[in-house]
Amino acid sequence: MFTYKDALQNDVTIYFDKQNYQADDVLVVPTFLDGWLFTEHKKRGLEFPGGKGEQGETNMEAAKRELMEETGAIPGELYFVADYLVTSKERTFTKRVYTTKVEKLEAKTDYLETRGPVVLNGNLRQLICGPAFSFFMRDAGMVKIVEAAERILKQQKLVN
Repeated sequence: MFTYKDALQNDVTIYFDKQNYQADDVLVVPTFLDGWLFTEHKKRGLEFPGGKGEQGETNMEAAKRELMEETGAIPGELYFVADYLVTSKERTFTKRVYTTKVEKLEAKTDYLETRGPVVLNGNLRQLICGPAFSFFMRDAGMVKIVEAAERILKQQKLVN
């Protein structure tokens, strides 16, 4: 478990064991070929794909849909990384994080609120500190999530 305050001063708790709930939102930490797959949000900058689940949708279904909508990616198997709880004055919500190796990228004409996929090579922890990245990507919890995702991908022999 890891707790901290995010850039908006919300209380955040990250759990690296799956919690017993259906999360409100999802986030996917994907790889593609030899790089990391991001989406470019039109306002916030580069970030991992993700978003809110729809009525009747499981977290895994939401993760696959969001990945496709924002990047055109077709994932391989999805692996659980973490659950986190964000508590703010306005609302409290949960997010489930997955990682995957993307099998294929399909070109799309509309990526909704994003400009589509961006694949970057290099050390993920160093990449996400760059100015082109969303402030969400630079918070203390994302470093922990990235480390956990990398461990899982290596255990599954999906990255070197």
